[in-house]
Amino acid sequence: MKITVQFFRSAGLYTGFAVSGHDAVTEDGQFSVLCAAVSSAVQLTCNTLTECFGVPETAVSVRPAKNMQNQIALRLETPDTVHSEIIRGLAIHMQLLSEEYGGMLTVRDRES
Repeated sequence: MKITVQFFRSAGLYTGFAVSGHDAVTEDGQFSVLCAAVSSAVQLTCNTLTECFGVPETAVSVRPAKNMQNQIALRLETPDTVHSEIIRGLAIHMQLLSEEYGGMLTVRDRES
């Protein structure tokens, strides 16, 4: 399977992201650390924004999906530069993981 991360921006600020997919086993049958790396980075970002910077927990949504393709998303109602930079840090991290893991992780950026 594959992991997809979509980042959302508006007026130059990151306003959120959505992560879906799952990658538990590599083609040669070995357990992949990619899923754990993505999950950990997303949890850290969500917890930093909600617990440390007071973003309402309702900004985070977790949607169980079919075939282990869960989705976790965070959308900021009123983004500011600090919140945006925290999400940008996640975007940089995801891009680096994407380069390391080739086609197993897709990162997209959408300006609205």
